[in-house]
Amino acid sequence: MKKTLLSHITSNQKIKQLETELAYYKSKDTLQENFDYFFNETTDLICIANLDGYFLKINPAFTNTLGYTESELISKKFINYVYSDDVEKTLNEINNLSEGINSINFSNRYLRKDGSKIWLQWISTINLETKIVFAIARDISGIKNTQEKLILSEKLLNESQKMAKIGSWEFDLISNKLYWSDELYNIFEIDKSAKENLAESYRSRLTIEDINHLDQLADRTIKEKISYEVEHPFTLSGNRKKWLLGSGEPVINEAGEVIKIRGVARDITAQKERDAAIKAKEFAELANQAKSDFLANMSHEIRTPLNGIIGFTDLLLKTKLDSDQQVYMSNINQSANLLLDIINDILDFSKIESGKFELSFEPVNLRSLAEQVIDLFKSHALNKKIDLNLMIDPNIPKYVITDSVRLKQVLVNLIGNAVKFTNFGEVLLQIEIVKKNKNQFVPTRFSVIDTGIGIQNHNLNKIFQSFVQEDVSTSKKFGGTGLGLSISNQILEKLNSKINVKSVVGEGSNFNFTINFETANSLSTKEQISGYVDEKKNNKSNKLSKKFKILIVEDNKINMLLCTKMIHSILPKSTILEAYNGEMALEILENQNVNLILMDIQMPIKNGYETTIEIRNNDKFKNLPIIALTAGIMIGEKEKCIENGMDDFISKPFKLIELQTIINKYI
Repeated sequence: MKKTLLSHITSNQKIKQLETELAYYKSKDTLQENFDYFFNETTDLICIANLDGYFLKINPAFTNTLGYTESELISKKFINYVYSDDVEKTLNEINNLSEGINSINFSNRYLRKDGSKIWLQWISTINLETKIVFAIARDISGIKNTQEKLILSEKLLNESQKMAKIGSWEFDLISNKLYWSDELYNIFEIDKSAKENLAESYRSRLTIEDINHLDQLADRTIKEKISYEVEHPFTLSGNRKKWLLGSGEPVINEAGEVIKIRGVARDITAQKERDAAIKAKEFAELANQAKSDFLANMSHEIRTPLNGIIGFTDLLLKTKLDSDQQVYMSNINQSANLLLDIINDILDFSKIESGKFELSFEPVNLRSLAEQVIDLFKSHALNKKIDLNLMIDPNIPKYVITDSVRLKQVLVNLIGNAVKFTNFGEVLLQIEIVKKNKNQFVPTRFSVIDTGIGIQNHNLNKIFQSFVQEDVSTSKKFGGTGLGLSISNQILEKLNSKINVKSVVGEGSNFNFTINFETANSLSTKEQISGYVDEKKNNKSNKLSKKFKILIVEDNKINMLLCTKMIHSILPKSTILEAYNGEMALEILENQNVNLILMDIQMPIKNGYETTIEIRNNDKFKNLPIIALTAGIMIGEKEKCIENGMDDFISKPFKLIELQTIINKYI
């Protein structure tokens, strides 16, 4: 019985052992099934490889993600599918495993079968006994793309801030930390790597007043939860001053507390400099306008009495005077004309400085112009007992296109200087063609040659500077403003020319310039010019016998008398009607028929512009010639006269011949 019991017990133990073994094998099969399920169904990529880099086993997610079949990958080196830029990094990580590191965590890019790239995040381990590598990876392309976009966005923000010179900042009231963007470091020229105390560095560049003001703004922002904007200067190394426009706003938490202040700051130095330049320009323009107004007013005030002096002395010099009276009167006339030349020089210089100097081109008879200039100095040359000669190339065209007034001004300056500085010998004006062209342009050289005192070589450039003569003694001995040559050169610049000078002390000087003239050779131009001259010659005798009525509107009694005497000299049988302001002129016109009006501009009660407009409003006077008489010669004055209905313009002081020319033009 004992034996039977023992055998029964033994059987039971075997059964239990068998049951235990059976359960073990069943659980092992379950684990395998679970592993296989995980291996095949997970979306993570799983692979097993050897240390030589060959795939031994891969899961479906691996093949699906890369687009290959299992057969295309098994027994192939995994490194063949790694993006070229990441190969070295991947091999280094695998080497770390082989050297005893239990696991590695890294990312790299694999190439899909279609050629596209995919970012994978790897966790890998190794069985050092079997030399088998186990790795699991997850697709992180979306994360990487987001990171790249963030990096690009930050880069663009930094570059935009740099271009706009705008920096951003944030101050955490809880941690008491201040954050700056890169551009703010650049604006304040602070080295980011130096890790300076930003608040202290910032405040050290400001004045005490600005620091206190900013503290007040920050306190107000915290207390009242409002934004602020402020601009202030700051100082950099080398005592360089710049300007900043800053703004700040509160960051409020759910409890309604201000926990941060953040804002932007922009370098507005360039804007401040532009604003300052604009203000300086506006101030300069105002100052220039004030100067122009002053010069215009002074011109009027000086020219008005000069008109009387020059005009009456011209008339007196044409009467019978004894020798002493002739000398005295001539001296008065020359002195008045000298004063007029000085005024003209200063006004011309002012126009050039302000950019308001303009030329007026028309057909000009060069020979006639040259003869007029020579005639101006014949008396002076005769008194000094020096020869004054004119030599003109016979091949020079009779008419050329230029500004006769300004060309004459240059020649008057040069010949005037030559006569002034020559005590014996000769002054010669020579005009010659430099080179014959087949086209309608003629390069013509003007030379003023004298046997005067000469100029030292080191002073040749100096004499062309404004308000400068060769030396102080020259100014004291010979007078003048020192503007003549400077103005002449600037006139010639507008004519694409300049003055050249050669001089030997004690022997004389040669001042010359060349202008490439356009010729006026068309028949119509010649016929117009010659026809005009012939018509005036034929009509001159007829005009002397006619009884014209001329209305003079002039508030200055001396100039009224002068105009009356000059007109009677030109038209002996004319009747002169006098009006001392515009209102009187309009009253006269209601009752009298006149042939021509000489109209002053600046008058009391009603000025010349207002009077002319009222006259033109009456159809009866639409064609009545109105000539402006003005002591103002600023740029735009002639145009203004024409715009207001006047036909022409004569500037005071004027000579008898000038008045005669303009009267003959209209009646």
